[in-house]
Amino acid sequence: MALASSSPRRLVEATLARFGFRDRFDAVVTGDCVARPKPAPDIFLEAARRLGLPREGCVVLEDSLAGVRAASAAGMRVIRSRSMPRRRR
Repeated sequence: MALASSSPRRLVEATLARFGFRDRFDAVVTGDCVARPKPAPDIFLEAARRLGLPREGCVVLEDSLAGVRAASAAGMRVIRSRSMPRRRR
């Protein structure tokens, strides 16, 4: 399992350490690890690469529209958080 966050590594690592979650992830990819931020797919593609998984085998849990777009652009299945507002049509 990987964590892919657009936040800076120092903030992500501090949060994971504070709550004791760092050992739950096989890979942590942050915004400073990739050239392009969400909605570009880079962060999710890098997470899949670090896990050694094909993009088609990945499922992303996401709470932002940019993240949903990034995961979709990466060719991954996406589960959107209910807290994320739906776009009006």
